[in-house]
Amino acid sequence: MGSETRQVLITGTTGLVGCHLYDLFRCSETWITTGTSRSTGKSVDYRADLTDPIRVRELARNVPADVVIHAAAISKTDVCQADRGRCYKANVESTKNLISAYPHAKFIFFSTYAVYNTPEGKCDESAPVSPTNYYIETKLLGENLISPLSSAVILRPSVIFGFMEYDHESKNYFMQLVENIRSKKVTQSPVDQYFNPIHVGVVAEIVRLAIVKDLRGIYNIGSNEDISKFEFNQRVMRRFRFDETYLEGIDSRALAVTRPNNGTISSGLIQETLKYRIPRLSEMIDQLFVSTQGHPLLE
Repeated sequence: MGSETRQVLITGTTGLVGCHLYDLFRCSETWITTGTSRSTGKSVDYRADLTDPIRVRELARNVPADVVIHAAAISKTDVCQADRGRCYKANVESTKNLISAYPHAKFIFFSTYAVYNTPEGKCDESAPVSPTNYYIETKLLGENLISPLSSAVILRPSVIFGFMEYDHESKNYFMQLVENIRSKKVTQSPVDQYFNPIHVGVVAEIVRLAIVKDLRGIYNIGSNEDISKFEFNQRVMRRFRFDETYLEGIDSRALAVTRPNNGTISSGLIQETLKYRIPRLSEMIDQLFVSTQGHPLLE
């Protein structure tokens, strides 16, 4: 894509990924940026229920888009297991409605690293997919809708962490940790589940580059270091000097919802294609730390 002004629609801009993407694109004169969500917020220009095809068609009439970044989803696995109908509407029907309303747009679709489930981990994009819970099933159904589109990009990110300046009902990995500490609640974190967490600012930059360079296809995105969920939380707590008595390592078999134990992925393809190096995990944790300084939520 060239340097001419283009219009981008970002869904889910009350969430972590959506609001950071919104801020990034709004800073560029190249993009006319519109954020949408079903609720209000500082990054929301147009409220719309994406599960309602009539509302989505109305959105398309009022907000044309060359690029649609679809970050809206219900990602809480326990919520998806308990209310499959709601999860299907939010994660699958919304995708179908957007594709129908924006037939000529380039789509960036957020899936999940958890589509893989192999004992050895280190999955690249050619690895078989095997959903272990209903949330992952809906993400694969969304991928199936997106993949026939000629210019689409499907991203399979590991767990995305970052700071949000306002309270939100659905909290990302870091914000849930902060909320637990503020509430004097112990975070139980699996010592036997491994992943490649990545900072939201890095994710936003990858999305920007993917659009600028007109990427197409499926790409993993995560840190280049494998780490257990417990050790990651521990490293974050030590960087912030949080009280580590509020962190407990547990066996993943104690969890109510099944997740892959070795959820590690290879993000070599996206880095090679974009000629972009994903920062070290320590750098991304430092980036997180800097972004929170002076905010009352962390006092």
